[in-house]
Amino acid sequence: MNWLQNILVGSMFFGALTIVGYFTIISDEGPFAKRGNYIVVYFESAEGLKKGTRVTVLGVPMGNIEEISLISVDPDNKAVSDNSEERTAQRVAVGINLRQPVIFYSDYRIAVKSESLLSDRVIAIDPGIPADEKGHPHEKLPVLVMGKDELSDADLTAVEFQLESKKTREIYELFGEAGKDPIASITDLIAENRADVRRTINNVAEISEKVNTGKGTLGMLVNDSDLHDKAHTLVNDADVVVKEAREGFEDTREQAPVDSFLRAIFTAF
Repeated sequence: MNWLQNILVGSMFFGALTIVGYFTIISDEGPFAKRGNYIVVYFESAEGLKKGTRVTVLGVPMGNIEEISLISVDPDNKAVSDNSEERTAQRVAVGINLRQPVIFYSDYRIAVKSESLLSDRVIAIDPGIPADEKGHPHEKLPVLVMGKDELSDADLTAVEFQLESKKTREIYELFGEAGKDPIASITDLIAENRADVRRTINNVAEISEKVNTGKGTLGMLVNDSDLHDKAHTLVNDADVVVKEAREGFEDTREQAPVDSFLRAIFTAF
């Protein structure tokens, strides 16, 4: 009987190992997931981005970041070599791997977002539509989509390949918006209003101390049982008065037709 139990335990172990291996290696997010459609998106900042960051297209998980590079640009925001005399600034180039090619139109939008307050950042891609609601067409953009074999043959990364390709042909550059991390935004807001926050905390502490020591009306209501009972009685009495007043109004409303009828009779005679 022991050998049968060992076989069952071993089967369960290897079955669980197979499932874990599928979701970590073969699945869409694993290292052996389907690859082969690379694009480059430029950002002003890589805050919140890292290698492996998820990428969605119209809300559908579609790939991840495979490369983040800092490149030099000229006054027209065009990429130049690091030792170029026209170099004036830097920007971030992000190499993205997509599971299938995406068609971009002139109304596209790419933004770095947080799905929740504490979740990791994602790059959300809206590739745009061929025409707007009024039927006005949107331009289809000549975005360079690179294949895995193409990059392997050239022995270049996606960013390097695009920079080299721009020297010989026109390539449209995609730009994304890098929003601030919500936690960092909250931290900045607190830092900018540090004096007001400190004053508010001190006021709350003073109020709590007065309540605990029985000072002030609220403190006396909380700590003085006699005053608390009187306040409770006052509230009950007020409730009774309101109910009696409501009943009096209802009686007056019911008697109003009778009074009007008697007044009409006496007026007639």
